Amino acid sequence: MELETQITNALDVMQDEMRRSLMHFIAIPTVNPPGESYENCTALLSRMLRDCGVGHRILRVPHETHPRFSIVGSFGAGEDGLHFHGHYDVVAAQSPRQFEPFEKDGRIYGRGASDMKGGIVSMLYAIRAIRECGIRLGKRITVTLSPDEETGGLLGIRHLAHEELLPEPAFGALMPEPAGGNIWSACRGALSLGVTIRGRTAHVGLEHEGINAFEQMSEVVRSLLELKRRVQERRTALAIRPPEADRSVMLIGGRSAGGTNFNVVPDAAFFSIDRRLNPEETLDQARTEIEEALSLHRERGVEVEVEIFQEGEPAAAAEDTPLGEILFRTVHEVTGSAPSFELCPGILETRFFSSRGFPGYAYGPGLLEVSHGPGEYVRMQDVLDCARIYALVACRLMAITGTGA
Repeated sequence: MELETQITNALDVMQDEMRRSLMHFIAIPTVNPPGESYENCTALLSRMLRDCGVGHRILRVPHETHPRFSIVGSFGAGEDGLHFHGHYDVVAAQSPRQFEPFEKDGRIYGRGASDMKGGIVSMLYAIRAIRECGIRLGKRITVTLSPDEETGGLLGIRHLAHEELLPEPAFGALMPEPAGGNIWSACRGALSLGVTIRGRTAHVGLEHEGINAFEQMSEVVRSLLELKRRVQERRTALAIRPPEADRSVMLIGGRSAGGTNFNVVPDAAFFSIDRRLNPEETLDQARTEIEEALSLHRERGVEVEVEIFQEGEPAAAAEDTPLGEILFRTVHEVTGSAPSFELCPGILETRFFSSRGFPGYAYGPGLLEVSHGPGEYVRMQDVLDCARIYALVACRLMAITGTGA
């Protein structure tokens, strides 16, 4: 029996179980921040991994209120060949009912369905299909499942990287991000900051005795808006959707706060900066530009404090690697549509592999435009198709018996 038929038949038998697993997965509210239900979620994932024949361990990272848990595992024998990575945390829901998943018209609705619990289910059942078909691989599939991607991954994949727990996959890494039918072979970098301006409080009637942090912040923001105009003149040469998103990004004031009451001089004012770098830029360049703008105000006596929330270099993988070419061909065969290699508008954890010389690609079931929204969903057929794609890619890269190819 041909490889494609073997894998398809195995997944068809398991599709009802896949649907139930996805429903249970979505129902666990792994909201980040603060990092809820992580232990319950990794317990569910651990059971799924055991059913797939993936040997693994759960790593606990201490946290003052919500411990973090990551999973590191592998399937098969030999050296590291292909890596599957996913994050199980989700952003806050618009309604608690988003953690009560339901199916309608072939779509599974719920928070995280698209980003990226549907994709994780696809990856795990792809491994299970390989196992059920008795296919022996010449290299092993490695797996990491981690939290905190939505807030920079400090205690998730960053911790795994720091502890040297990430594999060295000969062919590279695949991640099930909701790329909308295309392949994200590159991603932007990020520098996300919190800026606090310190002043001195006073009664409104004695305003002259105070230092108005809000007014000082306004001057600081005005300088940063000048920088933003220069940043937005830079455009990437890589394909991106929509095309209008090709400009470099500097979002000012995604969060802002200050003061205590209308009749009190504010002694502190806060705002955020979220700088997203195209691959033609560097993190050092972005840091330097922002620091130079802030230094002008420090020099005239403004007290400015900066906190780093997230930082990461942009990353890109070539399209003509063995993994890139086989992924392209397999997506085309399974879906009937030729995917494009594109730049992801955001930041991806593929960067932790690209930075070490291992190509990283993101392709998964789901749509970026519904992710994080009140009507987030994933098509069950896409979950099945992606499981088929992941299994076929792994086999075409590494299978030595039972392939029929």
